[in-house]
Formats: sequence, C-alpha cells, structure tokens
Amino acid sequence: MINYFFLNLIKFKSKYFKVYLLIMENEAMNIMTAFIGQIQSAMKISEVISDHVGDEEITPDALISGLVYRLMVKMSNEEIIESIDKAKQIMEGSSSDEEDDMYIEEDENKDIIFSRKIKKIQCNCDICSKARVCLINYHNYECSDPLAEKYKDAIDHACEKHKLFI
Repeated sequence: MINYFFLNLIKFKSKYFKVYLLIMENEAMNIMTAFIGQIQSAMKISEVISDHVGDEEITPDALISGLVYRLMVKMSNEEIIESIDKAKQIMEGSSSDEEDDMYIEEDENKDIIFSRKIKKIQCNCDICSKARVCLINYHNYECSDPLAEKYKDAIDHACEKHKLFI
C-alpha cells in the first residue's frame, strides 16, 4: 500500500513537473521573441540612420545608434505588433528572400582597430534627432526591467568588441 502511494505521488509530481517545464519553455520563448523583436526594430532604425548619413550599408555607428534608440525610445503599438510578428517569423525559421541572401563577410585584411567615439548624427529628422539625444543620455539611462538590462549589456558588449564608445 505504501509503494502504491509513492508511485501515485511520483506520477503526480512528474505530471506537474512536465507542465512546469512547458510553462517555463513558453516563457523563455516569449522573452526570446521580445528580445529578437527589439533587435529587429533596432535594425530598421539603424537602416534609416545609415540612409540619412549617406551610407550604402548599415555601419557599426548606425547599428549602435539604432540599438541605443530602441533601448531608450518606447515602441508604438504598431511597431510592437510588427516587431513581434517579424520575431516570430525569425523564430520559426521563415524569412524573406532578401534575408536569405544575407551573410557576414570576413575581412581578410584585419587592420588594427583603434578605439573611437561613435560618429555624431547630423540629420535633424525625428528619428535621427532622437537617436542623437539617446546617445548623449545613454550612460545615465537606468533600465526598468531585466530584459532591458540584458539589451543594454549587449550594446555595451558590442561597443567593447568593436572598440567604440558612446
């Protein structure tokens, strides 16, 4: 009789442990989707900044500016929906033809990179002027949640890796 009780208790715990794992997996996927959505939105901002500066490609300066902008400027409801939808597409592995052709080129002539400050954005459009203000206030920005803190840490890591400072 005692063995039957323990067997049922183990089945009970096992069933709820599996449910708990499914809940945890779902929460982790939601966090990852939000993070990817934020990065995707930052890439769009970076593309706008690069275009306004006159660069053909997204430069490291524009990328960092876009990431900082997205960290500090709240998304509109439309931007949130669009970013989450795009992040879900990325998570599911589907993407447009344009993104399938993207790859990272390795620079065979790896020159010595000196530390430098991110170039200032001169354009006065709404996005560029907000990005400029965000870069000025970046070091005083306090994150409101753990996801924002991880996002800020990723920006700091990218700056450190590429020897850029804000």
